[in-house]
Amino acid sequence: MSGNGYSHIDSYERFERRSQMTAWRVNRGGAVPPKVSRWIWVIGVVTTVASMAVLLMGQEPTAFNYMATFVLLGSMGLLAFVSASRALNAGARYEETVLKVEAVERSYHSLRQVFTTAMDLRDQVTGGHSDRVVHLSLELGRGLGLAEDRIHHLEWAAFLHDIGKVHVSEEILTKPGPLDGDEWGEMQQHPYFSYSILSRVEHLQDAAEIVYSHHERYDGMGYPRCLRGGEIPLEARIFSVVDAYDAMVSVRPYRQPLNHDDAVREIISHAGTQFDPQVVAVFARWAVSVSDESTRKMVAEELERLPAGLVRLERARWA
Repeated sequence: MSGNGYSHIDSYERFERRSQMTAWRVNRGGAVPPKVSRWIWVIGVVTTVASMAVLLMGQEPTAFNYMATFVLLGSMGLLAFVSASRALNAGARYEETVLKVEAVERSYHSLRQVFTTAMDLRDQVTGGHSDRVVHLSLELGRGLGLAEDRIHHLEWAAFLHDIGKVHVSEEILTKPGPLDGDEWGEMQQHPYFSYSILSRVEHLQDAAEIVYSHHERYDGMGYPRCLRGGEIPLEARIFSVVDAYDAMVSVRPYRQPLNHDDAVREIISHAGTQFDPQVVAVFARWAVSVSDESTRKMVAEELERLPAGLVRLERARWA
């Protein structure tokens, strides 16, 4: 558990372990070995002959009975064992296909890691930011019941949300004071730049829309499109909370970081204006789950200050 209240992302390591397990299964299974295939046919022939013998024992031994029994059981046996052999090979090919798909995904993950490392080297102020926000974004997303495919897009968006900052000058990114009007205008363009980069990749188009909207506000006062409420993708509403929290508890050139409780208080106080109240509720539940009793009391007090019914929490689930 880090000083900010949550651990660094380990999804890439879990993905690697899953891929290794798949490879192990494929290597164990693979295509049906020639020896196994031969034994399948031997067993099939023996079974068919034995079945014919049993069936003929109770019949008159005529040429017609022999021929009919041979054709019937031979056809059934041939069909059964050809089907079994094909099924085994189809299963092996399926496993190989899964492995190939995971190899492609692993390449995507490796490329993603290269990008985030490069961004950290360029912008040392926010180093590790992408890794940290992924973990909490996924936790809140699952807390809100997002389907796994949407979780997948949220994960990519969280990792790549700052890619558009390659268009922002280093002087602005590292400026040790407030930005002036022109500088702030350039900084506000980075969601669009991120979107324009990611939307070119079919695999990342859903993530691109999340990234494009992650600086919108619930009350419509955000940027760059002034979306409000449900017009903002839920994944972007989730990420905006996480991004703001991590920014507050991290060192910036123009200010010292806030502690966990102060950052949580700030998030809750902006429920219904900057942030989606539904997302704030899940965030508050997470905040108390990683904190002590004093934080729980603080969260309860902050919730009481909000308009009635704006944020609903099942306090029994806090523990």
